[in-house]
Amino acid sequence: MGHEFDTFKHFSTLTGVGVQVIALDGTPLYETEPYIAFKQTLAWLDRFVDGGLEAQTTASVVSGAMQSYRFGGRFFFYSPIGLFHFASPIVTNGRHSVTAVGGPILMLPLEEYISFDLEGKLPEGFDRGELAQKLSAIPVFTPDVANTLAEQLLINVKHLSDPSYLGIADEEGRHSEYLLAWFSGIPSSYEAILNLAAEQQREKAAKKHERVIDAVKKYIEQNYSGKITLDDVARNVYLSPSYLSKIIKLRTDQSFRHLVNMTRITEAVRLLEHTDKSLSEIAFQTGFEDHSYFTKVFKRHTKMNPSEYRRKHRS
Repeated sequence: MGHEFDTFKHFSTLTGVGVQVIALDGTPLYETEPYIAFKQTLAWLDRFVDGGLEAQTTASVVSGAMQSYRFGGRFFFYSPIGLFHFASPIVTNGRHSVTAVGGPILMLPLEEYISFDLEGKLPEGFDRGELAQKLSAIPVFTPDVANTLAEQLLINVKHLSDPSYLGIADEEGRHSEYLLAWFSGIPSSYEAILNLAAEQQREKAAKKHERVIDAVKKYIEQNYSGKITLDDVARNVYLSPSYLSKIIKLRTDQSFRHLVNMTRITEAVRLLEHTDKSLSEIAFQTGFEDHSYFTKVFKRHTKMNPSEYRRKHRS
C-alpha cells in the first residue's frame, strides 16, 4: 500500500509539511518524509516529558481524524505540545475509511513556540540549542496560509474519495471553519476563530513576557554593580539576545540599557541621599566604570548632576 497516496508525497515536497494517512484506529498506513522526521523528534522529546508524549500526540491525531468527517471535511487541532495539525477524511464506498492528517506546523516563530509551549514542560537546564535544532524542520506559516494548506490537502483527499464526496453536505452548518476541540462556544466563522486564536496567543505571550521582564529586573537588581550585558541576561532567561531585546522594548517601551541604568541611578540616588561616599565611589559601586559617564547618565535621568542632587536632597 502506498502508491495511491503519492499525491501526499507531492504535497509534502511542495510545502515541506508532513502528511500521514491513518486508519480509524490510528494505525499508520502512509507517512511522508517530513512526518517521519517529526516522529523522530517527538521520540527525542518524549524522553524529557512525563506522561507519554508520543501516546498523547497519537490520541489527539486519532481524535482529529474522526472529527474531520464529522465537521464536513476539514478539522484543525493542536497536539498536546501546541503544534498545529489539520485533517481530512478519505471516503470510499460511502464510508470514512482512512484519514489524511497534515502537519505539524507552527504559527509563530520557533523561539516563541519553545518559550510559550515547551519551556514549562521540559526539565531545568535543557539544551535549548539542541532543542531548536531538532525542531527547526517544522515549517512556520501564518494562519491564512495554514488554512490554504488545509484546503489543498482536502482537494488531494477528494481525488481519492468517492465522486459524491466532492459535494459533501453540510446539513447541520458544520463547516471546515470549526477549529480546536478545546474551544468553548465555537465561533461561527473562520475569521472569528483566527481572531480568537490570535487573542489567546496574545494573552499567553503577555503572561510569558511579564515573567521574562520580572526575571530580567531581578537579575539586574542582583548584578547592577558589575558589568551586565544583554547576552548575560538572555542566557539567564533562556532567550536569544535579539528576542529578549524585542520583549523588553514591547513590554516596557525602554531599551535594555535603559533598564540597567535606571536601576543603577536608583541606587546612586539612595547612596547620595544617605551616605558620605564620594561620587567616584558611588559611580563604581553602582556599576559605572567611568565617573564622567556616571555624571552624564545621572543628569539625563534626574535633570541635575550628582553633586547638585546631593546638595538639594541630602537628608
